[in-house]
Amino acid sequence: MTLRTLSLALLLSAPLLPACDSGEGDEGGEGPNVDCATVTPPKYSEITAWSKCVTCHSSTLTGAARANAPAAINYDTYDAAKANAATAIDEVYEGAMPPAGSPQLSDAEKTQIYNWASCDTPN
Repeated sequence: MTLRTLSLALLLSAPLLPACDSGEGDEGGEGPNVDCATVTPPKYSEITAWSKCVTCHSSTLTGAARANAPAAINYDTYDAAKANAATAIDEVYEGAMPPAGSPQLSDAEKTQIYNWASCDTPN
């Protein structure tokens, strides 16, 4: 058996697990496994967590009002949230967001973000 045939055999025999594709390449962290075939992701407008995120991550905020949130990471519009979907998954899953002292996300709100960002970010 050639190396190429062996590699193909190993690839084809690997279990197919649903996974969160954070889109971050090698920089992405581990995220939750989301099976998009079995969940119905919420639309952007249905995600209740955004009200907590935009207290810092809003394009209308500047300077100290952002509480050190990077200027390019916002969740106040669909386009901004979609562009930062992978970051949302990684930061929430790792426990880095929201930071201590900020309103925390419920498990249901975290699940909304994971499902939305993993399953095609529906508008």
